[in-house]
Amino acid sequence: MKTSNLLNKIVMAVLFAGVLIYLGIYLVQSLRGGVVTVLAYADTVNVGVEATGLLVREESVVTAATGGATVDLSLSEGEKVAAGGTVATLYSSSSGLETKQSITQLEAELEQLEYSRSASAAASDTAQLEEDLLAAIAGLHASAARGDLTDLESDTLELRTLVFKRDYTYGDTTAAAELDALIASKSAELNTLRASLGSVSTTIRASQGGVFSGLVDGFESLITPAMLDSITPSQLQSIQRQSPTVSGDAIGKLITDSTWYFTAVLDQADAEDLYKGQTYTLVFSHDYSGEIDMTLERISDPEDGQVALVFSCRTQLSDTTLLRQQTVDIVTEQLSGLRVPRSALRVDTSTVTDEETGQSEEVSVTGVFAAVGSQAEFKPVNVLYQGEDYYLVEPVDPASATRLRADDEIILNSKGLYDGKVIR
Repeated sequence: MKTSNLLNKIVMAVLFAGVLIYLGIYLVQSLRGGVVTVLAYADTVNVGVEATGLLVREESVVTAATGGATVDLSLSEGEKVAAGGTVATLYSSSSGLETKQSITQLEAELEQLEYSRSASAAASDTAQLEEDLLAAIAGLHASAARGDLTDLESDTLELRTLVFKRDYTYGDTTAAAELDALIASKSAELNTLRASLGSVSTTIRASQGGVFSGLVDGFESLITPAMLDSITPSQLQSIQRQSPTVSGDAIGKLITDSTWYFTAVLDQADAEDLYKGQTYTLVFSHDYSGEIDMTLERISDPEDGQVALVFSCRTQLSDTTLLRQQTVDIVTEQLSGLRVPRSALRVDTSTVTDEETGQSEEVSVTGVFAAVGSQAEFKPVNVLYQGEDYYLVEPVDPASATRLRADDEIILNSKGLYDGKVIR
């Protein structure tokens, strides 16, 4: 009995060891034979040179002796204003600004009330009017339930307007009289506020038309478009190093010419592919993200191996009013191709013998392996551009039926592969 038990244990141990060995071999083969792929995809790469320079415009600083007054700007950043238009209003006290805000609110209320009076009472509008009225009541109730009274005044006015409009629809003459009285009361209040505001406020108007910017940085007088015709690399670099002071009376500036400029210093060697009169795409990527087409107006004479470049543009002025010193990429070429991982690219070397001369030579072919069905297929490519972790490539023969295409499965672990090897 004891001998039989021992024999059974030995057999079980051998079987268990065999299973472990089988699983180990299977696991190793799976790891070695596994195929890791990624898809090739079409991509476009901007090729060029990086430059740090200044945006230059025709700028006029708007100043006012504020003397502690409250400044209320009438224009938003990048907004156009005509000559004589209001740039800002100065209030001698904070109460003046509060009065201005009250006037704005009253004007909005009067506009809504007058609209109610002039609204059509067509029967076809009745159903929609009832829906709007119910929605306004529900909205006001929900705000009160939340304890949110932020828009209480405007919500109440809207509800009152809808009530008046409904009464008009049903021919309620009392509602019409009440509405006229309310408009007269609001108008009188508005006139009183406007009269009181005139004694505590000063209006700042634009001396000429232009685009408004609230950013005054002191460079407005340090560098102007007129200087760009003769500026040298050393002069531009000297300006870039300065930290100009800004007047305390400055409340903004007007850009008075629609043409603006970007000027920068480049090494002469980096500027060799740039030509005067050509249009280039400048890629902004810091304070402003976007691409702007600009014309290269001037390349200065070399100075210590450097040149000053001047680009001009007549578009997107309002989008760039807050920019001054910027680093951009000047695009000289756009390359389009297929993007593949760097680890997938390989160079195969083979010996080729000329049948006529009998001479042999080594030929290197660059390409990638792609999974086509159950096999690996080598696809020759030309490298167009090398990125940090990828290559931009194109097929050696664009007409070949087996050329590399977008969405092909690129094999990453190409060690031990050959053309036609079964991988699946």
